[in-house]
Amino acid sequence: MSLAFPSPDHLPCPDCGASLPAAGDAGHVCDDERRIDYRLVELQPGIERFDLDLAVWLETPGGRFARFIAERDR
Repeated sequence: MSLAFPSPDHLPCPDCGASLPAAGDAGHVCDDERRIDYRLVELQPGIERFDLDLAVWLETPGGRFARFIAERDR
């Protein structure tokens, strides 16, 4: 027995996430603020991980050298 899922009536815009009719483009223009919010949601895991990634990098030879140069030039 095979189950068939119905086709969705609306799909998200790939640039801003707005719900658009699946039948076709109805002249949608992305709102800049909505596009920024949508992009921030995509980037959230990397933003949350930044402090840990920086701390790990600072323990590498390149990171230790960069810290030395920054302290010396201060």
